[in-house]
Amino acid sequence: MKRIRTIAGVAGCVALVVLVRRLGLASIAAQLRNLGVVLPIVLLAGLARLVLQTKAWQIGLRAEGIDVPQPRLVSVRLASQAAGYMMALGPVVSEPAKLALLGGPAGMAAAAPATLFETGAFWFTTAILGLFGACAGALLLAHARVVWLAVAVFSIGIWFLVTRRTLLSPLVRAAGVRGPKWLRAAEQAEIGIRSFRDRQKKAAGKVLLLDSIAQIFTLLEVASVLWAAGIHCSLLQVLTIEAAGRVVKTLGAWVPGRIGMDEGGAAASFALLGFAPAAGLMLAGARRIRDLLWCATGIVWTTAASPAPAYVQER
Repeated sequence: MKRIRTIAGVAGCVALVVLVRRLGLASIAAQLRNLGVVLPIVLLAGLARLVLQTKAWQIGLRAEGIDVPQPRLVSVRLASQAAGYMMALGPVVSEPAKLALLGGPAGMAAAAPATLFETGAFWFTTAILGLFGACAGALLLAHARVVWLAVAVFSIGIWFLVTRRTLLSPLVRAAGVRGPKWLRAAEQAEIGIRSFRDRQKKAAGKVLLLDSIAQIFTLLEVASVLWAAGIHCSLLQVLTIEAAGRVVKTLGAWVPGRIGMDEGGAAASFALLGFAPAAGLMLAGARRIRDLLWCATGIVWTTAASPAPAYVQER
């Protein structure tokens, strides 16, 4: 597995170099002049999304009788993102790290349902936005077979998240004792998400609303790049670009840090609509700078934090 991650990382770096050569340094340099305008917008949009998601997480934890100050939750979220950022399949690393940073085994068990539900709510709203973007792309593009495939994939993902039946338990029972550990862990995560939704309906609604609002800020990042590049665009085009980027992020999850994948996907999505590919590369670059800054902040913040218990069980 380590060898595969290394090969994937090297392949991503090579792909990024090839992309830069194909676009040309002159076109990239022309777009980089706008980075001073785009980067602050991306940072502010990312900060707003971070605050909203963390507030949603805090609401979920409080519904379970766990009170954690929001600054502490922010540091835990950023540190867990840092843990998974440079790893293949980052969420597989970051979610357990998030729970571990909240406290000991008792704290992890108590916080798991709310934490997993907030993560599930984020992916649900991501799938909804992706579905809108895929439909927008199908309307804009003449040859949209691949786009309609994306519509089908996003629709299946949404159905998986909203259905009331546990979908992984039958697979675990069919696999028996030979079933892989990751499948049993995924089953427990699914059960935790669904149990929180059924037990804490009011809190679940608030979490879903805040995560939905947070998704809007990702569209603001795309629109800011198009505006800085002097490109007139419609909401359908912004949705299409963001949806294409999310598909690439999902497919590139096995590449550590998604090196080369984010940049190539953003450039391709811009080119698909007839926009300058270098502008897409600037969007990916601004987001990567933001993500690396968030990771560094999370590591420093968590390291300097007091070793006091990370959560308090309310009486």
